[in-house]
Amino acid sequence: MAYRTPLEVRGWEYRIEHTGIGGVMDDLLEADETPCSLCARLRRGVLYRVADEVGATKIALGHHSDDFIETLLLNLFFAGSLKAMPARLVPDEAAQVVIRPLVFVNEAETRSYAESRDLPLVGCCCPVCGDLGLQRQRIKRLLAELDREHPGVKQSMLRALGNVVPRHLLDTRLDPGAELRPRALAEAVAP
Repeated sequence: MAYRTPLEVRGWEYRIEHTGIGGVMDDLLEADETPCSLCARLRRGVLYRVADEVGATKIALGHHSDDFIETLLLNLFFAGSLKAMPARLVPDEAAQVVIRPLVFVNEAETRSYAESRDLPLVGCCCPVCGDLGLQRQRIKRLLAELDREHPGVKQSMLRALGNVVPRHLLDTRLDPGAELRPRALAEAVAP
C-alpha cells in the first residue's frame, strides 16, 4: 500500500506549485534589499494564476492574528501607515476574493490544532525567514516580550484593528476638519 498524506487520507485535493521566484528576486533585488514584499507579491501572483487554472473563486490564506498584529506594527513603525491587512479582499485585477479566515486565531492555536489533527506543518522555506535582524523578527520578539509583561496585549491590539476612531487620527481623507487642526494647534501654542 502506497503512502498517502494526511490530506489525501481526508480526500482533500492539494497542489504543490514549484516556482522560480527565488531566481527572479536574485535578479531584481540589490544585495542589501529585503526580499519580503517582492516575494509576497510574486507568490500572490502565482496563487491568482493557479486559482484561475482550477476555477477557484476564493483564495484562503493562512494569516493568523499574530500576522495581523505584526503587520500593523511593521507598517506603523517602518512605513508610516496605520494598517494591517484585510480579512477579506476583493482585488481590482483578479477574479478571486482573498479571505483570511484565521484572523482571530493565534499562531500557537493554529499549530496546536494542526498537530492534534495530524495535519502537516509546512515550514517556511524562505532563505531569510530566520534572520533575526529582519524587522518582522524584531517585531515578533517585541510582541513576545510585551505579551509576557502584559498578558492580553496582543488581543487588545487585534481588537483595536476593529475599533478605529477616524476623527482621532490625522488623515484628512477620514476627517476633512483634520486639515485645520495643525494650524489651530500651532496658533494655540504660539507665544
